[in-house]
Amino acid sequence: MKLDLIDREVLYTYVKYVVDGLCDYQDVILGVFLVVIVLKALRYAFAGSVPRITVELDEDEAEDEIKRRKFDPKDFDTRSKTTIRCWDPSTMDFLGNAKVTSPDEVRDAVKRARKAQETWKSSTFEQRKYLMRIMLRYIVENQETIARVAVRESGKTVVDAAFGEILVTCEKLKWLAEEGEQWLQPENRTTGTLMMMKRVRVEYQPFGVIGAIVPWNYPFHNVFNPLSACLFSGNAIVIKVSEYSSWSVKFFKKVIQASLKAANAPLDLVQFVTGFGETGNALVTSGADKIIFVGSPGIGIKVMEAAAKRLTPVVLELGGKDPFVVCNDVDVDAVVQTACRGVFQNMGQNCAGPERFFVMESVYDEFCKKAESIISRLYQGPPLA
Repeated sequence: MKLDLIDREVLYTYVKYVVDGLCDYQDVILGVFLVVIVLKALRYAFAGSVPRITVELDEDEAEDEIKRRKFDPKDFDTRSKTTIRCWDPSTMDFLGNAKVTSPDEVRDAVKRARKAQETWKSSTFEQRKYLMRIMLRYIVENQETIARVAVRESGKTVVDAAFGEILVTCEKLKWLAEEGEQWLQPENRTTGTLMMMKRVRVEYQPFGVIGAIVPWNYPFHNVFNPLSACLFSGNAIVIKVSEYSSWSVKFFKKVIQASLKAANAPLDLVQFVTGFGETGNALVTSGADKIIFVGSPGIGIKVMEAAAKRLTPVVLELGGKDPFVVCNDVDVDAVVQTACRGVFQNMGQNCAGPERFFVMESVYDEFCKKAESIISRLYQGPPLA
């Protein structure tokens, strides 16, 4: 297929996504920006010899509309030792069950990842770049499928999936393949007069096995974000997804396994575990060499406490109450669109979404009136219908 034909197909896809969800002029500007960035990623993905991988899709991954029995949230049991119920929150369609990973199975997953990492830590940057480009090409060529899975898992709109799941993941993979190597090169340091007989330099070594506990709000990006950085830096990773986004793991597994195979990388480099708090705690205490957690401050404290017993390094990204300040010299027309987008983007489940508004008295009435005008035009409904 010629590149210019693919460009037109991608351009059409993204313009359609944006036009379908138009509510103000900012959508048009953001849509154009989105198309430019994705097309750049597309051209980069096809630079050189990058294989095209294929993944066999299940019906619920391939079709916009499916016929399933409805799920009653009362049946969702966070105390279950065996089963996680999965459903589409926008339609309540029951999507099936996911298995709860036991603590012993979590430890086995870490062991498998560690064995694979012993080989991968010696991989060249060229092989790691190759892996990033393989994943990037798949994402660019299968945007509709990825968006569908993210929408069905979380209930977000297709536009939100295009921006918050696909675009950001493409940009990160592209950056790693283009820029990542230079930031992992050894660096010389000055020694000072007293140690002038010494030579000092910093070398970056892989940690080993990274454990990542990620939330449900961006099911695709929240998996590929830590995964891509870990693999590029020579690590293996064990990912515990949210109990509210366990259905999509089967799709992610297929994509990642096909990518690893095409790059001639160990297939056990990436492991998934699913479950509730017990599974997450098992991962933190499993002997993983570093833990990444994204979630609430309350659970973040528990993660840090459990990791501290082994002095395991942790990276925490915790929720807060983001303030949005509207000053009295503001152009209300210009800022109110941004304010509403910030509140309602991805149904408000966004790490940078404003949750508290401080509006100066002189512009308060105007701001509220114009915000109400925008909000009154929003409506709820199944995004894939």
